[in-house]
Amino acid sequence: MDDIVFIGDWIKDRVLGSGSFGVVVLWKHKRTDEKLAIKTCKWGDELTAKHKERWSKEVEMLQSCQNPNIVGTKELPPEFVNGLQRANPSGLPILCMEYCSGGDLRQVLNKPESCAGLKEQQVRQILSDIRNAMQFLHQNRITHRDLKPENVVMCVLDNVGQMNPQGQKMSYKLIDLGYAKEIDSNSICASFVGTLQYLAPEILYSKTYSNSVDFWSLGLLAFEVICGKRPFLPFMAPVQWMPHVKKKASSNICVYETFHEDIEYSDEIFPENHISKPFKAYIEEWLRIALEWDPKLRGRNAPSRVTFNLPAEEKEKASNIVIFEQLGDILSKKIIKIFSVLTFSELAYEIDNTTNVSTVKTWIQRDTNITAYEQILISQSNYVELENEDLLIKYWNERNDIMLSLFSKTAFMADSVEAIVPKSVQRCLEHPRALYNFKNSQNLYQNGVYFVQVQMEMFDSLVKGLFVRGESLKYEGNQLLLKHNSVDKGIGNLLAQDEILKKMIETGQKHITDLRDNSTGTNLLGGFDKIFKDAEDLKDKICKLKSAWSQVTVRLQSATRRCNEPISADLNNFVAKYNYTTVYTNAYKVFLFYKKSMNELRGKERQCHDMMKVCYDCLKLRSKILTEIKHQPFVLKLMDLSTEFAKIGDIVKNAFEHTEKLTADLANVLDELTNCTWSTISLIVKDVNSLSDLPYSVVSYEKKDFKIGESVSDHCIKMVNKVEEDDKLKSLIEDSLKIRQRHVHLTEKLNSQKDLLNKPLFDFSFLDEN
Repeated sequence: MDDIVFIGDWIKDRVLGSGSFGVVVLWKHKRTDEKLAIKTCKWGDELTAKHKERWSKEVEMLQSCQNPNIVGTKELPPEFVNGLQRANPSGLPILCMEYCSGGDLRQVLNKPESCAGLKEQQVRQILSDIRNAMQFLHQNRITHRDLKPENVVMCVLDNVGQMNPQGQKMSYKLIDLGYAKEIDSNSICASFVGTLQYLAPEILYSKTYSNSVDFWSLGLLAFEVICGKRPFLPFMAPVQWMPHVKKKASSNICVYETFHEDIEYSDEIFPENHISKPFKAYIEEWLRIALEWDPKLRGRNAPSRVTFNLPAEEKEKASNIVIFEQLGDILSKKIIKIFSVLTFSELAYEIDNTTNVSTVKTWIQRDTNITAYEQILISQSNYVELENEDLLIKYWNERNDIMLSLFSKTAFMADSVEAIVPKSVQRCLEHPRALYNFKNSQNLYQNGVYFVQVQMEMFDSLVKGLFVRGESLKYEGNQLLLKHNSVDKGIGNLLAQDEILKKMIETGQKHITDLRDNSTGTNLLGGFDKIFKDAEDLKDKICKLKSAWSQVTVRLQSATRRCNEPISADLNNFVAKYNYTTVYTNAYKVFLFYKKSMNELRGKERQCHDMMKVCYDCLKLRSKILTEIKHQPFVLKLMDLSTEFAKIGDIVKNAFEHTEKLTADLANVLDELTNCTWSTISLIVKDVNSLSDLPYSVVSYEKKDFKIGESVSDHCIKMVNKVEEDDKLKSLIEDSLKIRQRHVHLTEKLNSQKDLLNKPLFDFSFLDEN
């Protein structure tokens, strides 16, 4: 087939893959740029009838399986029937498939950055797509029997799908149904098929097996995409590792060799991974049923719900297959990830549609000892500080890794932030001259790259967090300005009303002073003294508020001007000076060199100075970064602005409350003054004996009301000109006036004391703020 380059308008691009029987070639149409992956059998008469049946069955099954996560088939262009005759000596059907340009999953797992597994976002998408494909096959009574990373390909999509780390939209699809067979869940097979490392134990140990072999392979694939390695003694052949795995408990999901080649069993996945703690806990629970040794219980809910005294056959009947349903439920969980700047760590919590910020803050306090009051949570999408009543679901995004940044109100970063170092890396640093066999050295090089990668990602999260904090302070400053302007408007209205009251009080005081100077109506004017005193106190408080508010305005203007000065330039300079690019590049090169020389190192012991130096340089750089960044001007600026905005925010809130209270008190004083004035007028009207005794301001006279020679009022009583002196009556009147004056004085004093007890005290402590 190598000599066939052109077929009609189609041009041979390259060979995509070659297996034991077939070869897949990419063809490209020269005018439309359409691409096809065409698979032909490379053997002829030497094929057995069984091989020919397997080939025909794969073509038939792929053509009948219409699922978005199973590679689709296309109609073979007519020109290929004759054009590929020489390349198809067997005469078997030619398989024409859609082209998936992303390569296969094994290629992804072989990259140095994947040596400790893939990111959670990518893991979720892979498991979701492969679960969909496998569930479809089983629902159609088809067992794949050869599920492995090599048979999962990546298709770049245009409009839908999941973003990969490079920003492309990806979909993962299952290929190669060559070993697939139509059976139902109770059927059994007797053929030895599939890739050895992914074979279920019963395929080697017994003559028969069911579709639960796919559950085992799915569990192995899930473990490998999470950890970068298989769970069961990956350095051994199946014949060697299966006897050890057979001894594992149902809860064990991992069997591995220690540094000293002892066999260990674990209920957890390897700690070197890129998934969150909540997702890890759920996936470990699922792996226990996927990697169950007993095929009759594998993939079922039997281990936890069926009495263990029952025979396996009865347990199988009493249980249900839950592997696909449970995995789907896990993948639907919403987990929000938070980067904590203070503790230089990543936090993750499962949330639902009702989880609010206040609840998450209690979880953070439990895990970090940062009190809920100290916590500042900021969205990385819109740079807004979250309020306690906000729902977290608004900030969750399945395409983002870190969704929120966490800061403390009182400190930037803790004094001591310990690095989490893999055991193999820690051993290497403590014993730099130690000798490593092939298995231990491979584990060290994988974990070394993982360690550097994690530190680089943590630094990137820190830098992004600082940028987010800077942007959030700009937003906070703008919001404070809006609140300031609103309060400023209220204070302006208060001052305008105070001017009205001031004019009224000045006029009233002048009139009352004149009346008292003339000894007129003195016994009726006692209530005004209290009002004048209240008005004077109110005036002092308003004056203090006005003075303090002018200081707040200056402080806020200064703070907003400083926060609008960009920190990106200083931050970029720091990143350019301190970054992990060199360290990670060295780790990458060291790992690639090791992989090239792996075959030469098998069976030999060696020292690992190159990776030891990389890890040492990484720790040294980490320590330098965490020390230097605390004293950077842009960090100190962010901390200062954060504290300043918090203080100004409290002052603005306090000023708003005081303005509201003083406005209400001013209105009360105006009401009291009005009521007292009219009450006094009413009292005067009632007490006088004639209209002529009333003050001029109380009575309104018109010319028509006067007649020459007649009295002003019809109610006037005629008096004789001569008044007899009555000393006794005079004495009684004087005593009565004194008693009345004392009564007015006591009443005024009593009311003053009552008002003082009921009157809230104003707190002007903010006036002392610098």
